[in-house]
Amino acid sequence: MTWKIAADSSCDIRDGIEPFPGLSFDIVPLKIRVGTVEFTDDSSLNLADMKKALASFDGPTSSACPSPDEWAKSFEEADCSVAVTMTSALSGTFNSAVVGRRMALEKDPEKKILVLDTKSTGGHMVLVVKKLRELIAQGLSFEEVAREAVTYNRSLHLLFTLSAFDNLVKNGRMNKLVGIVASKLGIRIVAEASREGKIEVLYKVRGQSRALETLVAEMKRKRPDLGDSEIVISHCSNPLGVRYLQEEIAKAFPSARVTVMETQGLTSYYAEETGILVAY
Repeated sequence: MTWKIAADSSCDIRDGIEPFPGLSFDIVPLKIRVGTVEFTDDSSLNLADMKKALASFDGPTSSACPSPDEWAKSFEEADCSVAVTMTSALSGTFNSAVVGRRMALEKDPEKKILVLDTKSTGGHMVLVVKKLRELIAQGLSFEEVAREAVTYNRSLHLLFTLSAFDNLVKNGRMNKLVGIVASKLGIRIVAEASREGKIEVLYKVRGQSRALETLVAEMKRKRPDLGDSEIVISHCSNPLGVRYLQEEIAKAFPSARVTVMETQGLTSYYAEETGILVAY
């Protein structure tokens, strides 16, 4: 029995996962459109070129989810597949994967395919992918893997702090008034992915240090028992902020295992410069 884990590119994984016989991993890319230019969010993306294009372009920009055919082709390559998608509340990616699942099953009804809506993005998806690899390596059945993955996904949280909101507002992912007021006042928001998969602003604070301290305090409030669990930090061109955040996390959760990643195309587009996301 062969396995496939397929994640959309908002998870920011580009180097794949540690393979073993019978398991393969795919990134199914989203696209970022800057005027007439389209950037595909895969390993070939030149992130610096995309950011430069966004900074110099005054017109409308947007993102586009993968097509059902892209998902179906990935599912066709294994007996058992799990698709890990960003939140369906803010993207059509999950629905596209559901259609791709239907297409793959029409060709081969014997395949087993789970499409998992994480209700989140970024590092949250990374943790789900890692958990799936662990479950599959244990030799569990498809049904057991699916059940454990769904339960694990529900246990996770995603917090983030942003200082720029243009692309979120323009693409209907954030309340326009909240974004405009925060931008004009130079405020950083601390927000979370709600249980419905939407952006829920928790705090509005001045200054990055204060925002990061508030973020860690919220982590302690939600998960005081975090222990030696893994935390994934994703950032958009903000190494200094990440260093400060790591120090604060080490004080609050000294046994936690922290992984740091740089945001790629889709997540960089929405997090914008200095944005930081934390999954735990």
